Amino acid sequence: MKKSTIFSLLFLSFIVLGTLSFTSSKKVIAVVFNKEMTKKDLLSLQKNLKEKNIILVFNQMKFTKNRLSYIDFSIDFGDGFSGTSKSEITKSKEIGFVRDYNEDAEQPFVVGDLK
Repeated sequence: MKKSTIFSLLFLSFIVLGTLSFTSSKKVIAVVFNKEMTKKDLLSLQKNLKEKNIILVFNQMKFTKNRLSYIDFSIDFGDGFSGTSKSEITKSKEIGFVRDYNEDAEQPFVVGDLK
């Protein structure tokens, strides 16, 4: 395998793992969509969530120079928590979702603007 291919795989793994946060002690799933994401990144994220029985649907995605610039999505955790959001993706905006499974969570579910 070429060095550039290995680097690409490591970079993609970093983005997906950095974007999709699972922590065993906190039981929190958090995803923030950002301008660095490609369609491949989003489809990988969708597949990863589906393996955990979480349904992420992209109703519309727009890309500028192969990077995410707009997203319209819905998320369904299969436990009564679901929602939708759509927004332009900018460096100053945090769009995504958070599902906190902890019993003492202040906000067990947030979708859309995360700031």
